[in-house]
Amino acid sequence: GQSEVNGERRQNITPTNQPIPTAEYTIEITSSGFSPSNLEIRAGDKVAWINRDSKPHWPASAIHPTHNVYPGSDIAKCGTAEEPNIFDACHGLAQGESWSFTFSQVGSWNYHDHLVVRNTGRIVVGWN
Repeated sequence: GQSEVNGERRQNITPTNQPIPTAEYTIEITSSGFSPSNLEIRAGDKVAWINRDSKPHWPASAIHPTHNVYPGSDIAKCGTAEEPNIFDACHGLAQGESWSFTFSQVGSWNYHDHLVVRNTGRIVVGWN
């Protein structure tokens, strides 16, 4: 609400614990690569990769083959309790299969297809 104090109008701002709205994006994987290959999002947004090709594709953080550029990510964590927290699908996605990751780290994050290494992309994560 608004109130007037000594002729000044003041806006009462009530802090809320409402989460900041997040968005979800989809990147399609085809025989020619990622579409879009470059994407700008905000921290907390989720990106889904869906395989539209008949061959398997494996999206993961740079750098090939360790996948450890995104903080906390490492191909060695595939198959462990840490797997849900890393920027690594940890397997080849079959046709029609999707895999999602929520980006919490602000920065510019390169990624690639572990099975078709020439296919690369970048996720730029900004502040909310």
